[in-house]
Amino acid sequence: MTLTHTWLPASKPDAEDLLQIVKAEGSHLITLDGRVIYDAISSWWCKPLGHRHPLVIKSITEQLKHFGHHISVAASNQIIEELSTRLVNIFSQMDKVMYASDGSSAIEMAMKLSYKTRVLNNQKERNKFIALNGAYHGETIFTLAACGIESYKTTYANLLTENYFIEDIPYVNSRFDPLWLECNFAADKLDKFFAQIAGQTTALIIEPVVQGAAGIKIISRDFLIKLINLAKKYAIHIISDEIMVGLGRLGCYSVTKDILHYEPEFVCFGKNLTAGSIPMSAVVINKSITDVFRQHQRLFAHSHTHSCNVLAASVALNYLKFLDNSPLLNNVILIEPKFLELMQKFATKFEFITNPRAIGAIAACELRLDKSILNSIFKIGVQHGIYLRLIGNTLYILPPLYNLSHDLFEIERKLNAVLTSININQPKAFLIQA
Repeated sequence: MTLTHTWLPASKPDAEDLLQIVKAEGSHLITLDGRVIYDAISSWWCKPLGHRHPLVIKSITEQLKHFGHHISVAASNQIIEELSTRLVNIFSQMDKVMYASDGSSAIEMAMKLSYKTRVLNNQKERNKFIALNGAYHGETIFTLAACGIESYKTTYANLLTENYFIEDIPYVNSRFDPLWLECNFAADKLDKFFAQIAGQTTALIIEPVVQGAAGIKIISRDFLIKLINLAKKYAIHIISDEIMVGLGRLGCYSVTKDILHYEPEFVCFGKNLTAGSIPMSAVVINKSITDVFRQHQRLFAHSHTHSCNVLAASVALNYLKFLDNSPLLNNVILIEPKFLELMQKFATKFEFITNPRAIGAIAACELRLDKSILNSIFKIGVQHGIYLRLIGNTLYILPPLYNLSHDLFEIERKLNAVLTSININQPKAFLIQA
């Protein structure tokens, strides 16, 4: 398929040789020429229930019998309030929810809320953010300024504000890695760093446990907990970016609360929130923040036309109810060691695979292969009926969550076919040394 007028994301203007999708069903994409392709990355990590799940279809069609979107200024409805109540009730210290259309906008909203509270409290000088090396929080200008991956920022450097970044992140391969519970943490060095910059800093932004765009890297739980404690010590807000991992991907509702055991000032959800149906993101806000606005009797002048979209909210509400009443979260926990075992098995079998790792329903490894081979893996995957999209030289799997035990066999079979094809057809001269 060739496009005349559509410019696809992450592509040159005139992309060619594209898959032409005519249908999607369950965990699969179906093309015009009849190929059935396993969606191994959940269409960029947002399809926990797969494609065309009855819950999604029923939620949207039932709501359309009443109304679709309506303006959300000085007008609301019971659907959005019930959704907000469910999101707040995931926690014990949260108070309100604000909505946007995408993950970047949710993070940016949280960043602005954080700084606005500083302005209200006569702390205008606290106008910078701390992020981690390798961080990715979206591609709006404000969120790019908190990106810890230089390749995303270089072109726009002159447009971006300066922020602080933490290096030397301790990564692990799973929850079974000894560094998960106790890591080498330069506590004194970071304490001095925080003490030095606290007066200019409003918030620390984290991707809890998994850094996505950095290459599906798993951060030590111990490191993140200690980092959070440092931020608390210096009255620095915490913005938790759970766009990728929240609401199911790691077998819990909130990674920050359920794995790091902390309730920050802001938790941002997206992707899984509406089961990948209608774009919607949410910022769940701590009462300590909303009380500042109450104290000063101020509004927050930030809005989105489709904020509180009731079609999206209907799906999100029913998805959260589904999580309450199904074994999905527990199934993610049960599949986790099997994903790790699968990646380790491939690393043993194929010498070009290194650093196998897994957490929740996420599995990844590195491929020590020449760039020309890496660039061909998408096509090789399609030939074997699986949609793969590398991040650099990182091969990763983030499948739909609703049918994991069944899908694992298909994932293993098709991934093995892809890797075997590479192993047979590519001479070892193309192996890149670790």
